Order: sequence, then C-alpha cells, then structure tokens
Amino acid sequence: MAGKRILVAVDGSAHGNRAVDLAAELSAKLGHDLDIVHVLMHGRPSQELQRMAEVEHMISVAAPTMGLSAAMVPGDFGRLMAAAEEETRAHQVIRDIGEEIVRRAAERAKKAGATGIETHLEVGDDADEILDRADAEGVRMIVLGSRGLGRVRGLVLGSVSQKVLLHAPCTVVTVR
Repeated sequence: MAGKRILVAVDGSAHGNRAVDLAAELSAKLGHDLDIVHVLMHGRPSQELQRMAEVEHMISVAAPTMGLSAAMVPGDFGRLMAAAEEETRAHQVIRDIGEEIVRRAAERAKKAGATGIETHLEVGDDADEILDRADAEGVRMIVLGSRGLGRVRGLVLGSVSQKVLLHAPCTVVTVR
C-alpha cells in the first residue's frame, strides 16, 4: 500500500547493515512494509573499453596509410568481441553482487520482523535512484547509512546521504 512503506538503501557496508536493522525494527513496530534498494556500481568505463577505443582510433588512422579499411583488420574484431564479452561478464558480476546484497539485507530484515519486504536493483546515480524509488513507492521514510562504500571518506555525512537528505519528499534517517 502506497504511503505505508519504508525504504532502506543498502550497499553491503557496515553502515548499510545498521540501516537495515533500524528500518526493519521500524517496519515491525509501525506495521509498514519495507523496500530494500541497491544501486549497482556505475562510473567510468572500464580500462578495457578505454583501451579498445584507443586501439580503434589508431587503426582508423593507420589503415588508410596501409591501404586497408579498419573493417578489413580481422584481429581488431576479435579484440572488440573479447572486450564486449569481458564487459558483459563484469556487468553480470556486478549484478550478482547486487542481488546478493539485497538478498542478505532482506534475510536480515525478515529475521528482525520486517513485513512486506520487496527488493529492488537500480542502475544510475546512487542518490537519484534512491529518490526515484522512494517516489515510485510513495514511502514515508528513507533509511540509509551515513557513509557507505564510496570513495569520499572525509565528509561528516556521505555525499549520497547528503543529497537524499536535501531532496527527499519524506523523512530521512541516516544511521552511523
């Protein structure tokens, strides 16, 4: 039921686990269903794709001098396919890890008495995806760790937590 839901964002960190514990406790006590969301890793292209782009560029420059078109270089296609396969495997590993993170969080929440547990995997900017999921579910509260696995460790409040806190249309609880 929209409006009687709590959303907890998880990333596999200790802060994320504490957020699950609090969200599950609130779910049990308030009788609100629990949504668990994890945003899959994203960011810069892999080194392999960067290298592939550089190789492609160099071949297109060198091919006319050699009297060849880039399409006529069979080894290049093999490298392209290998890079695509590697990238596909990397995406699958990232998805598998994300699925395990939400599975463990759901199991933890269930043991703590949470009700109506649903899990979600999203792709994109962490804060934006958390906010979008909160809007889609019509949640009354978002619970998340004050710091997760991100690179910025020196902030008092993590950048994702800070953005969610500033832009959420509902109560936001950050857990340390």
